[in-house]
Amino acid sequence: QPAKINTPASLAGSQASWTLRVHVGANQDEAIAVNIYASNVANLFAGEGAQAAPVQEIGQQEEGQAAPAPAAAPAQGGVNSPINVTTAVDANMSLAKIEGAIRMVSDQRANLGAFQNRLESIKDSTEYAIENLKASYAQIKDATMTDEVVASTTHSILT
Repeated sequence: QPAKINTPASLAGSQASWTLRVHVGANQDEAIAVNIYASNVANLFAGEGAQAAPVQEIGQQEEGQAAPAPAAAPAQGGVNSPINVTTAVDANMSLAKIEGAIRMVSDQRANLGAFQNRLESIKDSTEYAIENLKASYAQIKDATMTDEVVASTTHSILT
């Protein structure tokens, strides 16, 4: 499936990825590709993604009773977080999860940076080729003009 330019990619699901493939040469199969992975909570925390916290409507509990505590404490915005720091063990596990997520984002940034460097290198090579072709064309044009001047001068001398 060819890549579409200026259209948003659909990155849904915990293993969501999108491959950007760019044809870079004059010949068939001269292309480079990079995989772009979704950097959402579900993907970064291996399926432990954010889930909406249960909604408790006002007046749902009977008067005089305390509201039931949610199974997991919701993070800001009413979302259950895969990060839990209520105990030292949970905090250490959460730190490992965060470090893994940071590593995944860093790897993705490194891959995208390398892809960008390859594209810039290809662009520079193309610019040099264009400059060299223009210089060659100018030399050929000068040589052709010189031949015409010589022919014209020879013709005017002989006549």
